[in-house]
Amino acid sequence: MASRVKINNIKELKKRKNSTHPTLVNIRKILLLLKNPEKNLGITIGITGTNGKGSVAKTLSTILNESNLKTGLYTSPHLYSINERISIGKKNIPTKELNQILTEIFETEIKANIKLSFFELITVVAIMFLSKNKNIFNIFEVGLGGRFDATNVIDSEISIITNIGKDHKEYLGNTLLKIAKEKIGIIKKDSFFITGMKPYPFYRVKDYILKKTKKIYVFKKDFQIEYDKEFYKYENLTFRPSLKGSHQIENMALVLKTCSIIKNNLGFNLKNQNIVDSLESVKWEGRFSILSTSPYKIVDVAHNYEAIKVLVQNVKEITSKKFIVILGMLNDKDPIKCINELLNIANKIILFKVNNQRTFIPEKIEKKINNKKVVLGKSEELGALIEKDENTLYCGSIYFIGDLLKKYKNLRSC
Repeated sequence: MASRVKINNIKELKKRKNSTHPTLVNIRKILLLLKNPEKNLGITIGITGTNGKGSVAKTLSTILNESNLKTGLYTSPHLYSINERISIGKKNIPTKELNQILTEIFETEIKANIKLSFFELITVVAIMFLSKNKNIFNIFEVGLGGRFDATNVIDSEISIITNIGKDHKEYLGNTLLKIAKEKIGIIKKDSFFITGMKPYPFYRVKDYILKKTKKIYVFKKDFQIEYDKEFYKYENLTFRPSLKGSHQIENMALVLKTCSIIKNNLGFNLKNQNIVDSLESVKWEGRFSILSTSPYKIVDVAHNYEAIKVLVQNVKEITSKKFIVILGMLNDKDPIKCINELLNIANKIILFKVNNQRTFIPEKIEKKINNKKVVLGKSEELGALIEKDENTLYCGSIYFIGDLLKKYKNLRSC
């Protein structure tokens, strides 16, 4: 009976939908009944932004854990398993504890006559698990936006906004200014605020930010990073990052400024060697991952136009060769615009459905594009395309890339 309950817990979690009109009302009620575990999270860092927030979160977590500062991490979505979303150091939440916490939350939902959305539910799991483990730091990656994101029930001492782009327009607004107003909602009173936002929309929302905090640090204005194609230099640190791509310049700058604040303002002992070692060894699968160079096999979870544009530039920086592009995207990510950008480096783009209800419909996209280089793919052909001895770029939704990498690893283990 016990094992059946556990299976049902995971199934129930996966069946939950995300809210199209999120508020913090329900999650706050549930947390109150659970005795407010969000108030027992040590020092918290909240991270939002259109792209790069996962890389920043993972790198910061690696540095802090390697510095013997026990740090929890909550990110989304996941590549392979839902357990990946919640981790301490190199260990994901054990399935047994995930199920135990879900049982407690489900019982609380019944008492409160409330049913949380999927993201609210997994966020409460993360809060309960990480608070129970008495970490010194906990890092929370925002799921969507900021102001009404479930993670915003947490009062973060440090808030980071990587950048602002036009993604999730149906929820956050259709202009950079509207999206920025949603994302700055994560900034808490007198917290440290670090950002890679460009002058617009930053200066349009600066007055609001100043009402929350005066401790504002803007990339290229208040701190810099030097880059010479291989080595990065920040203050007295020189390193060669393991995460590749020119987009990581800004991400690493945000990470290092945060480390400076943790060291100089919060008084923690972060040794330069630990920082450098972490920057040169951190792994974040699916982020411009070069699986081979002869031929090139590159994997990237670039899933919106801003990320695709950066991906194309990164590919051009390492080779002038053309690629077969294997692409699976969600329909709300402007796939036609993304495909037109990818055509700059592609001799063929093969479209695949994503195992998600929001998938684009390859047949419709192919008709609209009307380009001989853009063709339809069949799921049974994916294995052969993975093994094909040609330069290949696999990109798109993290759901698609997760399934593809499973196939890739299975084929390599045979």
